[in-house]
Order: sequence, then structure tokens, then C-alpha cells
Amino acid sequence: MSKVRGTSFLGTLQWVRERHGRDGVDRVLARLSPASRQAWGDGDGATLLATGWYETSALSDFSRELDAVFGAGDLKLAREVGREIAFQDVNRFFKWLFRLAGPSLVFGRAAAVWNNYYSEGTYVFEGIDGSRGSIRIDDWHAADEVLCARVEGWVERAVELTIRTRGQARVREVAHLAKDPAVSPHRYCKFVAEWDPA
Repeated sequence: MSKVRGTSFLGTLQWVRERHGRDGVDRVLARLSPASRQAWGDGDGATLLATGWYETSALSDFSRELDAVFGAGDLKLAREVGREIAFQDVNRFFKWLFRLAGPSLVFGRAAAVWNNYYSEGTYVFEGIDGSRGSIRIDDWHAADEVLCARVEGWVERAVELTIRTRGQARVREVAHLAKDPAVSPHRYCKFVAEWDPA
């Protein structure tokens, strides 16, 4: 089974508590299946370890229900949560150092970060062309639209924090669980980031 680190669970709980309080967490938990709810415990985060590994489906289910309860069901909140977690992560990994190095290092180093969060999938940096970069995640069987929306938000915010941009970066998934032997021997999700240089 595909697993994801507890930091993603804890960051999601923090996002909900800060915006909707404990009642908001309880409203989302009440909508989860028994299996997904078990992974979240009582929603205070006490049963979750930042370095622990948890079922990816539980994160996906919670994110989807969060969007249904407090959003429009269009996964914008999943993307927003991804942005917030990137803010925490990038600040933890010394964003000033990345700013000195430029976009290629930022996108390239993210490959090491991927395996800190997900137990499956291989991050592939496809390259930078001016102010446009692309990555793919190969062999990520657990990928679904809500997790990919979280990845879009994470990459978007990470770009803004580490690359000198003017305004907000734009990230979109251009291929979801695609199969193209000319690109990869595995199914893949491909993301393209664009930004306006400062």
C-alpha cells in the first residue's frame, strides 16, 4: 500500500484548525470512512508522528471531504493546503540557499524531498526552459486528482518562495496517470510550472 509521511497529515490538521477550529476538524472527520478516520485518530494529531508513514488514501479522503465541507468541491482547498505545507517545508529547508542557486537546483533538489513524503513514485526533473519548468512523477499508483491538486499547490508555493518571481507562479498538471513509452516506461503524472521572473 502507498504511504505518506505524517507531516502531510499534521500540516493538513493545522490548516483546518487555524481556519475552522476544532469543530471544523470534527465536521470533516465525521464524513470519513471508518478506515480513513482511524488513521486520523480523534483529530488532535496526538496519534500522528511527523516521521510516521500512513495510508495515502486516508490523506486523499480527508482532503476531498475538507473540500466538500468548506470549499466548492473543485479541489481548490486541496491546492491551498498544498501551498501552506510548502511554506512550512521550504522555510525548514533554508529557502535563502535555494534563492542563491536558481531554478534548476530548486527543481532538481525537489527529487530528494519527494521520497521524504511519499513511499512510492519517482520524481523526474524534465528541465527548465526560461521561466518554465516541468517535472513528472513516474509509477505513482496512488495518484488521484485530490493528491495531484495538493502537489500543484506545493510546487506553486515552493517556486514562489525559492525563485525570484513577480507575482504568483502557475502550476498545472498536464498529464494524469498517462502512459506514453516515448516519455516513460511507467504511468506518470506531469506538472508544468511557469512564473514571471522578478
